[in-house]
Amino acid sequence: MSRVEIRFPAVSHFSTELAVRISDINYGNHLGHDRMITMIHEARMLFFRSLGYSELDIEGVGTLIADLAITYQNEAFYGDLLEFDISVQEISRKSCQLYYRVSRVAGDGEARSLIALAKTGVVFFDFDLRKSSIIPAGFIAKVSNLST
Repeated sequence: MSRVEIRFPAVSHFSTELAVRISDINYGNHLGHDRMITMIHEARMLFFRSLGYSELDIEGVGTLIADLAITYQNEAFYGDLLEFDISVQEISRKSCQLYYRVSRVAGDGEARSLIALAKTGVVFFDFDLRKSSIIPAGFIAKVSNLST
């Protein structure tokens, strides 16, 4: 079986930490894939908020997720603190790609470890007109000024 390949870009535009809650654990006693998607969504919301936006209002237009890919490298468990790095890439007229690197934050005597890599295709969307929209120039300018 061939695997999806995701390579996190050299530049990160945003970073945040989220803890794995007991409600995020599945019957395998590790972070469930559905909860990983929710955590990626939370990280994306925090990224937009850091720029003064929301998912539904980026200078008058919203966003839709057109696709999602995740590759898992290691398990995450209840109580783990995960760092989500986000990189904005492949900006086109109406869409961009958000890349995510999810790592377990190192604890006492523990090494940092990569948990997952993910990518979402983000389409900018005018919900009043029900059609895709040009990416606002202000969003592109703010992202261009970021790097961590």
